[in-house]
Amino acid sequence: MRIIPETRHLRTVVEEKGIPGHFTQWEDYSRRYLRFQAGEQILTAGKETPGFYFLLQGSIRVYALGADGRVRLLTLCREDDEVLLGDVEYLTGSYSPNHVEAVEESVLLLVPYDRERMETDIALYKYISVMLLKKMEQASENATHMIFQPLPRRLAGYLLTTSDNGIFTGRYTDAANYLGCSYRQLMRLISQFYRDGVLLRENGCIRILRPERLEELAGGAELAHE
Repeated sequence: MRIIPETRHLRTVVEEKGIPGHFTQWEDYSRRYLRFQAGEQILTAGKETPGFYFLLQGSIRVYALGADGRVRLLTLCREDDEVLLGDVEYLTGSYSPNHVEAVEESVLLLVPYDRERMETDIALYKYISVMLLKKMEQASENATHMIFQPLPRRLAGYLLTTSDNGIFTGRYTDAANYLGCSYRQLMRLISQFYRDGVLLRENGCIRILRPERLEELAGGAELAHE
């Protein structure tokens, strides 16, 4: 991670995302722009969270580790999503409940906690309330989706949501954990997609050859993002 200077482009992104409007006196808050490389840890479960994070560029994943050490992928977030990290930690005064990692090179805006100022910031509290409600709704939608949708539909939606320009570079173990299936089940289904000409293995990645087929299989079952 490294701190980068504020640029006109980054200021424009912040304005377009409406971030200043979430704080009553935006200019009074300190802020830092942070760049993380792919695979770099942004937050660590059980460690202190220094402030509110807003995703400006790139993509991140939020995950937990089970007692068996296996990764439980909770959500994937992209720059087009409205992403707020640190809200639960601010309200409860607790450490980060999950791990957060950059999937690709990503830029985040950090607004360090300023509890004396923030405790009287009505705009901020309204925004935190809205975001917590959205997270609860999305968690419920994803849970329902995992229970009632067959695996081919879940996988099709997952690939459509997590691919970039038709290329999927994610980890199979993450996909299996998120979809609630075994690694063997996942690879068997992906192999079937290869045989059907829907996917192509290319340079260590998966290229989607027939996105219309995946859309048909998914039937609107793309993942709900944070």
